[in-house]
Amino acid sequence: MNEKKKNLFSTVIVSIMAAIFIIVSVLILFVPQIEVRDICYAVCGFVVGLGIYMIVRYFMNSGYERPNEYGFSEGVLFVLLGICGLVRVDRITLSFLTVLGIMLLLSGVIKLQYALDLKCMKDSAWVGFFAVTIVLLGCSVSVILKPFQDMKFYQNYTAYVLLVDGVVEIVNIVYLNFRTKTYHRNGEQSGVEENQEEPPVSE
Repeated sequence: MNEKKKNLFSTVIVSIMAAIFIIVSVLILFVPQIEVRDICYAVCGFVVGLGIYMIVRYFMNSGYERPNEYGFSEGVLFVLLGICGLVRVDRITLSFLTVLGIMLLLSGVIKLQYALDLKCMKDSAWVGFFAVTIVLLGCSVSVILKPFQDMKFYQNYTAYVLLVDGVVEIVNIVYLNFRTKTYHRNGEQSGVEENQEEPPVSE
C-alpha cells in the first residue's frame, strides 16, 4: 500500500471514529430509551466488524506480499478487543464513560498533530485549531478523572464533550485535506516555475 492510500485509510478510520462519537453522544442526550449497555454492545460489535474488514482487506490487497503492512495484525487486535468487550459488556458498562474519556484523549492527540501539520504548511488557522484541541484535551482529562458527584451531570457532560469533539474532528479533517491539496498544488507549481526560469546549460 503506497503512502497516499495509507493516509486515505487513516483519514477514513478517524472519520468513522468522529461519526461514532457524534452518534453515541446523540443517543445518550436525546434517546433515553437506549441504555448504555445497548450502546456498548453496538460499539463492540462494530469494532469486531471493523477488525474483520481490515483482515479481509489485507488479503484482498495482497498485503502479505509487502513489508510494513500491518492490516492483518491490526485487524486481529480489533477483533479480539471487540470480542472481549462483548463478553465483558457488563463491566465495560460500569466504566463506559471512562473509556469514552480515554477515546477522547486519543482523539485530542490526533487533532494536536493536525494542528502542527497546519503550522508546517504556514497556515495561520493552526492557532485556532491548537487552542480548541487543548480545551478538548482538558475536558477529556476531566472525564477520565471524574470529578463530578452527580452521575447524570457526568454522563451529559461527557456526551456534550463527545459531540463537540466529533464535530471538531470532522472540521479538522475536511480543512486539513483541503489545505494539504492546496499546499502540494502550490509546491508543484513553484517547482515548475523554477525549472522554467533556469537558464539553459551551455555545452
